[in-house]
Amino acid sequence: MHTPSTTLDSELIAGLATPPGCSGVAVIRLSGPGLPHTLLPLLRHPSGQPLKPEWFKPRTLHRLDLFDPEANSLLDQALVVYFPAPHSFTGEAQMEIHSHGAPVVLTQLLTLLTRIGVRMAQPGEFSRRAYQNGKLDLTRAEALMALIHASNLRAAREAARQLQGSLGQTIGKIRESLLDLLVQTEAELDFADEEIELHSDGHLTQQLQEITQQLNPLVQGATVGQQWQNGLELVILGQPNVGKSSLYNHLVGKEKAIVTPIAGTTRDLNEHHLAIHGVPIVLVDTAGVRETAEVIEQEGIQRAKARAAQADGVLLLYDAQNGLSAIEMQWAATLGPDRLILVANKVDQCQTETMPDTTTALAGFRSLAISCRTGVGLAALTQAIYDHFAQQPAGEESPVILLARQREVIQRTKALVEEAKELLTQGKPKEIVAMVLRSSLATVAELAGETTHDQLLDRIFSQFCIGK
Repeated sequence: MHTPSTTLDSELIAGLATPPGCSGVAVIRLSGPGLPHTLLPLLRHPSGQPLKPEWFKPRTLHRLDLFDPEANSLLDQALVVYFPAPHSFTGEAQMEIHSHGAPVVLTQLLTLLTRIGVRMAQPGEFSRRAYQNGKLDLTRAEALMALIHASNLRAAREAARQLQGSLGQTIGKIRESLLDLLVQTEAELDFADEEIELHSDGHLTQQLQEITQQLNPLVQGATVGQQWQNGLELVILGQPNVGKSSLYNHLVGKEKAIVTPIAGTTRDLNEHHLAIHGVPIVLVDTAGVRETAEVIEQEGIQRAKARAAQADGVLLLYDAQNGLSAIEMQWAATLGPDRLILVANKVDQCQTETMPDTTTALAGFRSLAISCRTGVGLAALTQAIYDHFAQQPAGEESPVILLARQREVIQRTKALVEEAKELLTQGKPKEIVAMVLRSSLATVAELAGETTHDQLLDRIFSQFCIGK
């Protein structure tokens, strides 16, 4: 957990915690010293009885009137709740005003708050105060941001899990392992001339290997997180007139691509965002790959090959009547079974005796038979896409890394651990190994927010909304 770097005597701040615009209910949050006393000039009990700070029962909604002292009139009816320090989200005294969501009322209420000495909060300032006051470590604070900005249900669920501390716990175990190893290495340096039993280089190398194995699921989870965030890119590749655009339209659920019997109809890349079982997919339809002298079509074919080469997954579509050609088998061998599914289309046009044997179409590759015209096999293909490409490879117990900053730090940590292992293997001086281990430990601490510069914190929390 982050050690508090600030005290609780900061400024009193306020911010709108709900989106602007007309709504049934809007929430204004306040945090800092002087609560609830500072807010009393704007509150009235419906019965007319005077309010005192001790009247507010913690964590209880109170039905009160919002009063405009300047106009000497009722502004709104609201529910108000008080959270005493340190038992609040920020660790400071907090209050929330749940009023009606009329923009004119909210604007006036925020104006009145500034006139009684309340400062308007900066983006993410409530969460930053929670972090600085030791209520959240940085992994949980960033999980909160990931939850707010989640674009799909799987990312939201993973962010909620990390908000409970799952990523922080994993990072903590890696940190302890690195710390133990650094202590052993430093001890060997300090007591090299003493007659005490020290660990062998082989033992230290084995420990580094175990730390690498701890990091591997996080590195794997970083890839999955990037796919969840940006969408898993799935390219439909094949020769002309095998039905690529028809399959694209079926998966998209509408006529997005032009379909004609004329070879070379698709010249450029068509893209569409969709979800398969809650997983975001960027589906890409490409130009039919063939030898051609037509300049525009050549450019489309080059783009198709380039996109398939860097995609997360490829559907290699071929004509079931003709079977796999030599060039298609070459593409499959280049892309590999982990990134490719073989899809035999137009099975409705095959005679029974010429139906493709999808189990042996190409050894080691998943293969299916479909008909874009009749719809046969399309449901099975959708499930196969999810099973083959979209499942979380690290398993449900390993965190999926949702943010780019975390991905970069994890990759840097693994690189340092592997460097230390290589140095030991080469018999380099322990001083150099210890230096690299200290760097890896500092990198892990950066991930958890234990040693984080203010400029980095400014960048992280500025991405939050005002009321969070």
